[in-house]
Amino acid sequence: MYQMFPLLAFSLVVYAVLSLTGAAGQFWYDTVVLELTMVSGEIWTVTGGDIFLLVSMGLLFVELLRSTKTGSESIMNHALSVVVFIVSLLLFIIVKGFGNSVFFLFMTMTFLDFMAGFIVTTVTARRDLSVGGGLSA
Repeated sequence: MYQMFPLLAFSLVVYAVLSLTGAAGQFWYDTVVLELTMVSGEIWTVTGGDIFLLVSMGLLFVELLRSTKTGSESIMNHALSVVVFIVSLLLFIIVKGFGNSVFFLFMTMTFLDFMAGFIVTTVTARRDLSVGGGLSA
């Protein structure tokens, strides 16, 4: 059952909770979490949005690995990934606090997850048909 649930949905929920319950003033994704002085003398500033995107990219990597599997759980995962992308797109367009670069990059990750699953499933099905001897011209 856990194999069919898209991991990026967790990121979407975390973003929504942080954005919709946040206090007035500076947004959580602009809050400086860490400042590191580099050898060059420059200061590298890490914000909440940077950490959110880093964790989401890790989840996207796992999702891409999971997209190579076949089966009913995988197909349901792809369908739910489409839902996560559509919800993200609607939030980006409609809801205040979601129309920013951090959420746009996250929404792009949900699109890549959905497209990768669709493409991998299509290529796998085509390969299985050609190996099985079906649909020859």
